[in-house]
Amino acid sequence: MNCPYCGKELELIDYYGKMQYAEHYYNYPRSWIEKEGDIFECDCEESSVFNGYFYTDFSENLYEGYPC
Repeated sequence: MNCPYCGKELELIDYYGKMQYAEHYYNYPRSWIEKEGDIFECDCEESSVFNGYFYTDFSENLYEGYPC
């Protein structure tokens, strides 16, 4: 995936999602994160205006910023 400002390849740094918990006592205390999208970073000067982070959703749409 490329930066919409400078065209450089974005660096995949992490993913985000919702915390899920086991429903049965024999799985307790296991938990996991159900992935919702990826977080990318760009280090070009143009991206420093908005902090250089992007994220995607399930449909692979690219958004500016960091997911909340």
